[in-house]
Amino acid sequence: MTKAVCIPPLYIFLLLLAVLLGIAALRPIDHDEGQYVAAVALMRSGLPYRDFAYLQTPLQPLLFASLAWLCEGWLFLALRAVNALCAAGAAALLYQTVCRVGGSRRSAGIAAMALVTSHAFLFAATVARNDALPLLLHMAGLALLIDALGTGRRPLFFMLAGLLLGAAASAKISYGLPAAAIGLFALVNIQRFGPMSVLALAAGGVAGGLPTLILWAIAPDAAWFGIIDYSLKAPQEWQMLNQRTYMVETPLSALRLLRFLAQGSALLALVAMGVSILRRSAKTSMTTALLNSVILAGLIAAWLPRPIYVQYLVPLLPALFLRFGLMLDDLRWSRAAAIAALMLCMAAGMAETAIRIAPNIARVHSPILSATHDAHAIGRSVRAAGIKGPIVSLAPERVVDSGISLDPRFAAGPFLYRTHDLLTPEQQAAFHVLNGASVADGLTRHLPAAIVTGQESAPAPANPHGLDSPLVAWAVAHDYHILSLPSGEGALYLRQE
Repeated sequence: MTKAVCIPPLYIFLLLLAVLLGIAALRPIDHDEGQYVAAVALMRSGLPYRDFAYLQTPLQPLLFASLAWLCEGWLFLALRAVNALCAAGAAALLYQTVCRVGGSRRSAGIAAMALVTSHAFLFAATVARNDALPLLLHMAGLALLIDALGTGRRPLFFMLAGLLLGAAASAKISYGLPAAAIGLFALVNIQRFGPMSVLALAAGGVAGGLPTLILWAIAPDAAWFGIIDYSLKAPQEWQMLNQRTYMVETPLSALRLLRFLAQGSALLALVAMGVSILRRSAKTSMTTALLNSVILAGLIAAWLPRPIYVQYLVPLLPALFLRFGLMLDDLRWSRAAAIAALMLCMAAGMAETAIRIAPNIARVHSPILSATHDAHAIGRSVRAAGIKGPIVSLAPERVVDSGISLDPRFAAGPFLYRTHDLLTPEQQAAFHVLNGASVADGLTRHLPAAIVTGQESAPAPANPHGLDSPLVAWAVAHDYHILSLPSGEGALYLRQE
């Protein structure tokens, strides 16, 4: 089939980037963001696992470490912008790849729109989490691999594809399953790939995983806990403590997965793919078979964590919408009913983002700029008081731009602090962690210059007065002076000299 002449991906990229940056400026702050912003900030003085806790594979803080210096005072904003950049790049690559494997401009455009209007994509692209970087790396690796398969490229291209796929798993562990599916597919089809290409793909994958392996070797226990143990144990403990064990049970998990798939075109694409597989009697192409394997692995990656959240679907999206794009030149997708279904799915995908940002549009208010201004005010207050020491907070995103160092024991924000029996006192000390039970003694041993509270004050069965309450109680007991933050969304407690 003759390859279609497509709109340059650069134009797609620039248009989408402008839209995503606008959404990123308006989206409310997600409490997951703090740990990822903190990890990059703490790269100024240490390494993940060895010097501070990190609850994912480590490539993101390693790659973005330079931003801690280049964007000092504006790091939170910069990380949201970089994530928008990565996500826009992934969408442009998807568009280009559909064209390169023979799809029309129309099909490539619809596939790209299906991706960018998915709630999972919009969330990943406009917060400072660790979803957009591995999305770009995985999309690039998949695109390069498909190109190498179709054009008989030399093993070097397979090695580069493996490097990118392995690097995606080094940025977020859930990309390890799709990468493993690709490796298994290559082994099963070694005669069609060629032994040297399979070996090159594997070598590249190992190279992409080296950042994780090296930091694991430096601090094996802390790395194992952050990458494996935490995700297996902590969410279940938290749901149990809050009397919500139903959140991790299969029936609700299945409903949540279906809901997130339906927030966009992913569910429609899966149904269309399933129907296509059942109806097709002709031999499946190598590219289609590869994508089918990666899609299955992506579904498993989305299903395994408990509770299921929308961001867990992101590893599924590149292969799914690439496969979908290759189906869209079928004349049935030109019918009015099919077009209406696509538009409805895209609207459903954008709805939650629109609802979340609408109040801020009406108020002409940017939550991330407000948080950054709070951080600047915190820095001014601490410096004016002449106090030495780090800042303690369960909302690191409101501290990292202050110019005052964050206490590394709070690098994970609320997520390790709220655990109960997950770590022994010895492990807490070794992994640089405090929880609600150990925080008073930990703060007394190493006095912070200031404490910032207010973002984790909501009551819950496990913490009837909110997670911040032990910090507030300790600050009051030690005569810290209280100041309001400029946003009115929290308080600053300053040590009295």
